Amino acid sequence: MSRRSASARLAATVLAGGLLAFHFGAMACLAWLAVIGVLEGLLRILQRYVTAQPLHLVVPLRLGIPAAYSIAWATMAGLSWAHGPPSMKFAAILFLFGLMLDALKYSAISRSVLLAMAPPPFIALTVAPLLAGGFRAWDLVVVAITLVALLAYFLDTSRRMRANAVALEKAQAQATEASRAKSAFVAMMSHELRTPMNGVLGLAHALGSTRLDARQADYLEMIIQSGDGLMTILNDILDLSKVEAGKLELEAEPFEIRRLASQIHLVWSQTAQLKGLALTLDVAPETPTWLLGDPLRVRQILLNLVSNALKFTEAGRVEIRIAPGEAGGVDMVVADTGVGLNDEQQVSLFSPFSQGDRSTARRFGGTGLGLAISRHLAQLMGGEITVTSAPGQGSTFRVHLALTPAQAPAALEPVGPLLTLEGARVLVVDDNQVNQAVARAILEAVGIVIETASDGRQALERLRIEDFDVVLMDVHMPEMDGVEAVRRIRAGEGGRRDIPILALTADAMAGEAERLLAQGFDDAHPKPIQPAGLLAAVARMSRYPAESGGQTGSVHLAPV
Repeated sequence: MSRRSASARLAATVLAGGLLAFHFGAMACLAWLAVIGVLEGLLRILQRYVTAQPLHLVVPLRLGIPAAYSIAWATMAGLSWAHGPPSMKFAAILFLFGLMLDALKYSAISRSVLLAMAPPPFIALTVAPLLAGGFRAWDLVVVAITLVALLAYFLDTSRRMRANAVALEKAQAQATEASRAKSAFVAMMSHELRTPMNGVLGLAHALGSTRLDARQADYLEMIIQSGDGLMTILNDILDLSKVEAGKLELEAEPFEIRRLASQIHLVWSQTAQLKGLALTLDVAPETPTWLLGDPLRVRQILLNLVSNALKFTEAGRVEIRIAPGEAGGVDMVVADTGVGLNDEQQVSLFSPFSQGDRSTARRFGGTGLGLAISRHLAQLMGGEITVTSAPGQGSTFRVHLALTPAQAPAALEPVGPLLTLEGARVLVVDDNQVNQAVARAILEAVGIVIETASDGRQALERLRIEDFDVVLMDVHMPEMDGVEAVRRIRAGEGGRRDIPILALTADAMAGEAERLLAQGFDDAHPKPIQPAGLLAAVARMSRYPAESGGQTGSVHLAPV
C-alpha cells in the first residue's frame, strides 16, 4: 500500500462515497470518508515514522493497517448488499471481488498480508446473502459450493503467484552471483591479458629509441599501431561499465586520414601479395588532410573491411577509395572481386556472429563480429555502412562518417620550469621479469638509475637502507602485494613514509585508480606502459633536483 497507489485508493473511496450518498444519504457518506481518512492518516504515519522502529513493532502495524482497510471495505460492501437496492448489491459484489484481487496482488510479496486482507471479503460474501434471506436449502448448498470453489481457486492462484515470486527471487540471486563471478573473471583476465601486452608494447617502444633504418621504423610503427588497436578492443571488452551500458566513448582529435589509410594499405600489402591480389589505395585530392574524430575507431572500421575483402577474395583485386562525402563528412569505400553475397545474406550480414552461410566459417574462418562492430562504430560517428553485392561479382562496402575537417595540431613545446630525470633513483617493484625489463628500458634511456625488487617484502628491505626518489609498485605480487607494501611503508616500516609511490596496474576495471589512491598510492599508471605517460608521472612525482639541466643525455619534461 505505497504512495504510488494512493490515487487509486482515493478514486475508489470517492466513488464508493458517492454511491453511499445517493442511496443512503449524506451521513453514510461522511461516516465512510471519516473511516478511510483515519486509515490513510495511520498509513502515512507508518510510512514516515514507524518503519525505522524495531521489527516486533513494525510487523503488527504493517499487517494491521491492511487488515483494517479490508475490514472497512468488506463491512461497507456487506451492509450495502444487505440494505441497498439491486444496483447497490451489484456494486457491493464488485467492491468485494476488487478487494479479493487486491489481496491476491500481495500474495506474491507476503503471505501474511494475504491472510490479513483476504478473510473479510470472503466473510462478507458468505454472510451478506444469508442476512438478506429468501434462500431455500438447495440455494444455500449452491452458495456454499460456489464459495468453496472460489476459495480453492483463490488459494491455488495465490500459491502459484508466490511460487513464481520465489522462483524470480532465486533467479535474481543467481543472476547477481553470476554477475559477481563475471566481474571477478573479467578483473583476472584484465590482469592476465595486459601483462604480456605490457611486455610486447613496452619493449616495442623501447626498441623505437634505438637506431633503426626507415623500413625497420615503419615495421615497428605498424607493430605499435596494431598493439594499440588490440588494446582498444581489450579496453572495450574489459570495461564492464561500457559493455553493460552499450556505450563506447569516442575521442575527438585531429588525425591525418591519408597517413591512416597508407598504414592500413601497408599492413595488408604483404597478405594481398601472398594471395596474388592487387591491393590499391586511392585518396581523392580534395579530401581534407586533417579530420576531427577518433583515429583508432576509424582505423578499426577500415581494418575490418579490408581484412574481410582479402579474406573472401581469391582472385582479382581489392580497392580502397577515400573521398569527401556528398553531404559532408568522408566516404570510405572497400571494393573486392570476391565471392559476393545474395540478398538474403546481405540482410543478416551486420548481425553479430553472422556470416554468409554455414560453409563460410569452415572455408574462410572468422567469428562474424567484425562487420557488426564496424556498423556500431560508424553509427556512433553519425554515419552508416552499406553494401552492394551479387554472388560471384564481388562486394562493395561504403562507409560514410560525419567527420569534419580540422586544423593540424600545433607542435607541443615544453612550458614552465623543466625537470631533468638523469641521475634520479627509481625502485621498480614487480614479480614479472619482462615488466622489470620494460620499465628499465624506458627509464634508463633518460638517465634514471633503476633498482628492482620482486615483491613487497624485498621492497621494504631495500627502502630501509637505500634512498630512492620514486617507487614504481606493481599491485598483484606473491609473498606481499603492492597494497600491503604501501600500507607498511606509510606506517614507517620501509624508510621514508612520504616517498612517492606510483601504482603499476594491469586492472582496467572502473574505479581501480580511485581505489588505489585511497590505499595510499600517490598515483596510478595502467599497463601496458605508455613511455611518455610514465616519464611524465615520474617527473611529476620525483623530488630529484633540476640543477643538472645541462648534463649530457638528460631528457627534459614539462611538469604535468
